Amino acid sequence: MKLKHLTLGALLWLGAASAAFAQAVNTVPQVGVISAIQKQPTYTASSVGLVPASSATDIWCISPGASRNISIRSIKITGTAGTAVTTPFLVYRRVSLDTGGTPATSLALPVAAKLNPADGTSTATLVAYTANPTVVDSSPVLMDVIQPTLAVTTTANAQPPVTAYGETIGWFTHGLILQKNTTQQVCVNLNGVTVSSGVLNITAQWVETP
Repeated sequence: MKLKHLTLGALLWLGAASAAFAQAVNTVPQVGVISAIQKQPTYTASSVGLVPASSATDIWCISPGASRNISIRSIKITGTAGTAVTTPFLVYRRVSLDTGGTPATSLALPVAAKLNPADGTSTATLVAYTANPTVVDSSPVLMDVIQPTLAVTTTANAQPPVTAYGETIGWFTHGLILQKNTTQQVCVNLNGVTVSSGVLNITAQWVETP
């Protein structure tokens, strides 16, 4: 009898939980209600075949627009070099935008793409550099270090991309935030390292919120 009561109780609980979950799906949450899961506009952008400058500093940056905050979910880096190398790529958050430099072109220039075609156009500004920009921010915050292995260009031993943030951040926590209507930016930086005959691929994914 006791087992029967436990089974009945479990079934009643599952029924109630299912009903509550069903109410949260496709529901606009009311003020003070946080249980409904809402999908936010999500974007991705990639640089393919980016050739970094000698003694490279910032090589890839993203900054917010005036109307939406940016929450960076992941940054992935892979590539090849004339000589196999494993070197740190630094992820900085800056309060001032870089100036000058030579932006990349063609597929090396990152362009925002929607994960959901129904979402609006991204408000982010993206740039990759083939000649070093002038770094204006003198006190950046180091947010992460990505250390991929760049295989020799002439071999087929391509290494998998190394990810910052995406391995640890869940969809119930915020990513690396850039506040709207500011000169904040997040940049991938090579810390003055020269990657001999380097060819890099960088992909970032982010969410935009009001």
